[in-house]
Amino acid sequence: MLRVQVLSCTNLLAKDRNGSSDPFVVVSLLGTKHQTPVSKRTVNPTYNPKDATFDFPIYLSLADKLGVLELVVWDKDVLKKDYLGEAWIPLEDWFRDGNAFAFDDLNNKMISKPVISTRNSTPATGNVQVKLGFVSSPNTAALMDFEEIYSELVKRTRRSLVSAPPV
Repeated sequence: MLRVQVLSCTNLLAKDRNGSSDPFVVVSLLGTKHQTPVSKRTVNPTYNPKDATFDFPIYLSLADKLGVLELVVWDKDVLKKDYLGEAWIPLEDWFRDGNAFAFDDLNNKMISKPVISTRNSTPATGNVQVKLGFVSSPNTAALMDFEEIYSELVKRTRRSLVSAPPV
């Protein structure tokens, strides 16, 4: 399982008249989505780990479909939500710079990604900070070699990119 904890966002776009936003983050991987709670009246939200830590099942058989971990930041309004921007973490970047593979490892460091906009009408600002790492599934008795699992995921993903038809 991949565990993702949304820690915080910094310097987000202020969408409300009071100079702030009511941001929340939607985290997506392989069609599974999870959402943080809304943080009221702030452009620098921090999220409680118990409310912003999500587990995503990872299957080697779906490695070629993994793509990226997507983080979309929204501003909650009474009747709708406003887009603030998004960030992606490609599979190859999950454990860069010697970051530990196990979620609970003391050497597992935060990842900060700039919030960008894919919409011309929204100038994105700020960053989103997450922590991610592997955890054993609840029904798994044996110790898992997370580094080996990650290497296999990356290898299978690259194979699918190489074998993809030309565009």
